[in-house]
Amino acid sequence: MSAALAKQDISRFLMEQYNWRRPHQFNDGLAPAVAEEKLNAVSGIS
Repeated sequence: MSAALAKQDISRFLMEQYNWRRPHQFNDGLAPAVAEEKLNAVSGIS
């Protein structure tokens, strides 16, 4: 496995698993990206 592939795998993990799926206690159990979308919907930011 090359360093470029390792970086790609880490990026994919952070963008998919950590940001979109993993619940966070600080966000009332929502993943960070989901919580941010919810805030943007309320504030009118698209």
